[in-house]
Amino acid sequence: MKPSWADFYSLMHAGGGQWMTQVYHYAGAVMAFMASRVGLTPNQLTLTSGLLVLVAMVALLVLGFGSLVGALSVFFLMVVSYALDCADGQLARATGQCSKYGAWLDHVVDAGKIFVVHGSVGWLLISEIAAHWCFLAMLINMGGSVLYFFAWNYKVMIAGRGLIARLADERAQSCTRVFQFAQQFTDYGWFPFLFILLFDPQKFALVYFFYGAGTFVIFMAYIVVSAKYMAKLKD
Repeated sequence: MKPSWADFYSLMHAGGGQWMTQVYHYAGAVMAFMASRVGLTPNQLTLTSGLLVLVAMVALLVLGFGSLVGALSVFFLMVVSYALDCADGQLARATGQCSKYGAWLDHVVDAGKIFVVHGSVGWLLISEIAAHWCFLAMLINMGGSVLYFFAWNYKVMIAGRGLIARLADERAQSCTRVFQFAQQFTDYGWFPFLFILLFDPQKFALVYFFYGAGTFVIFMAYIVVSAKYMAKLKD
C-alpha cells in the first residue's frame, strides 16, 4: 500500500530546524508524494538533485553575468535541486526505503555539489572580475560548507539534537541566542537566492564573499561553543 499524503505531511519537517529549510520541506513533501506515485526511489531523487546542480552550473558558466533570464534560470534549478534534496529522505522514511547506502549516497552527492557549485562560481568570478579576493571568496565558501557538515555531524552524533533546548533549560541564554542566530544565518535555504544577483557581478561577488565569511566564522564558533559546553557537562 502506497503512503498517503498525510504520511508525507507528517515527515516534512524532519531533518531541518531552520525556518527557510522548512519551506523547502513543504516542496520536498509534494515531490516525494508525487515520486511515490510514479515509482521513483529515494536514490533516484538524490541523483536528480545532483544532476540539476550540474545543469545549473553549466548554465552559469555558459550564460555568465549580466543576464536576468540566466540568473533566474540558475536560481530555479538550484531551488528545485534543494527541494529534491529534502524530498529523498522524506520518500525513504515514508516508504520504508531507508538504507545505509542511501544515506551514504546522499552525503556523497551533497559533498560533490559543494565543490561543483563553489568551483564554478569561483571560476566565473576569477575569470570575469579578475580579482584575487574572488579566489579567497571561493575558498572560504568551500571551507564554510565543509565546516557545516562537520558541525552538523558533531551536533547530532556527539552533542545531540536537543542541544539548543538543553542550553535554554539551563538558562545559558547567551549560548542559546548564538545557536539560534547561527541556525538562521547559515541556513543554506538562502543560498539559491544569491544567484538572482548574477545580473550584477559586483553585487553578486560581494554578497558571495560576505556570506561565505559569515558562515565560516559562525560554524567555527559553533563547533568551539559546542565543545566547551560538552566539556562542561562532563566535569
